Amino acid sequence: MSRLLFSAVLLSACAGEGDTQVTDTGDTATVAVVGSCLYLNSFSQSEECKEYVGDGWTDELLEDDCAAPVPGAVGELVLDVGCDRTSFLGECFIDADSDQASTLVFPGVAGDSCDGLSIGCSFAGGDYVESELCDGSEGPGVSLGVFSPFVQVCVEPLEGEPAGQSADGQVCTWQAISGSTEEGRQFADYADCDEVLTQRPYWAATVPNDTAVDDPRLSDPEWVAEYDWVTAQVEASACTCCHSTELAPDGAASGWYLEAEPIWTDTFDEDGMAMMADWVSSVAFGAFAPEDNNGFSRDTTGVPTTDPERMLAFFEGELAGRGLTRADFTDTPPFGGPLYDQLVYEAEACTGSNGISSDGTITWSGGGARYVYVMGETSMPPGVPPNLDMPEGVLWRVDVAPTADPMTTGISYGVVPDGAFQTYPQSGAPMSLESGETYYLYALADVYQPVTRCLFTAP
Repeated sequence: MSRLLFSAVLLSACAGEGDTQVTDTGDTATVAVVGSCLYLNSFSQSEECKEYVGDGWTDELLEDDCAAPVPGAVGELVLDVGCDRTSFLGECFIDADSDQASTLVFPGVAGDSCDGLSIGCSFAGGDYVESELCDGSEGPGVSLGVFSPFVQVCVEPLEGEPAGQSADGQVCTWQAISGSTEEGRQFADYADCDEVLTQRPYWAATVPNDTAVDDPRLSDPEWVAEYDWVTAQVEASACTCCHSTELAPDGAASGWYLEAEPIWTDTFDEDGMAMMADWVSSVAFGAFAPEDNNGFSRDTTGVPTTDPERMLAFFEGELAGRGLTRADFTDTPPFGGPLYDQLVYEAEACTGSNGISSDGTITWSGGGARYVYVMGETSMPPGVPPNLDMPEGVLWRVDVAPTADPMTTGISYGVVPDGAFQTYPQSGAPMSLESGETYYLYALADVYQPVTRCLFTAP
């Protein structure tokens, strides 16, 4: 998958309590702006403004949210004042239909880069609308609804294909961004890319391919055999949902794509190629164990493969052909953007009313949550499924289904709220919290969207 971008920028506050803005449908409307929050975004290391909209925001909720508007940030709240729209690149509408809506506004002037704004909005769980200053220069960013939890789909093989390796000759495939169908088959024949696309923000990016049709690699039978094998391995994976013009939304692939002629692997940029060779880590994207994924591993390679050494050798050879060595990527950060930052986040003490009260009430800020964890103080932050979302030290985890409304702050420890279900422990009550001990509260609006993550001391 293409490198994930998360960008945020400075805004001053100058609007009044009623502000005319473009809505997520492109219309204009007068909205009740009740305040705004200026803070330094920990992902982009840039200042950002968050505007609060709707009569559901109380002074206490505003103070709590602005105390930690995004993980790792402390904001400055200004009541009855919105974000400056004198010159801006786009807006991100979050929970626009609720009475606790918010809007991120990305400032800028003509000529500024719009790259990454829609992806940043997707990670914030919002709907992005660009201004005329961007004029379509970024390309569409798509976040297709709530994250669909991974399911395994078992079906009969296509006519003319051999029997599957599962019971009764079926082909079983994890309908997941990390999943692969059986070797020699095509992922899209056995799983639904629409479900996969909910599991990672998608960003269309056109990559020119200027490889000569008489490239000498095409005359090397050994190279062609390896290239064909790599192609078949990728076709069996969910990567095709974003990296194929036949499968990506509106035919617009995200960066590298399989249909590029004459050599599709040339559409990788240098960092992407280095990820494929494990010269740059992509561990934050998550992976199935090979035995659960039709023999495909993604622990080291950028895409799942049944033969990691062979896959690594091919891409190391391609990098060498570009005159690159592993040393060229010593300072290249791991892939994943916010997904990686989430894994290495260092929690600090809860602020405001966030944490757990003496009666067991759990309070978080930042809006509704689809996942709430209570963990030990030294637990690693949870990442994406299937292998990073249940770190050691989880004491209690409660989720909601993608079709259900998110949980609102104020649930009770060990009591599963209506519409939710307990993921850990699998049955029974969680371990009691000991007074005076420190624990880790982690609430997410969705799988890759943490809203509150902080340490609290049990009363």
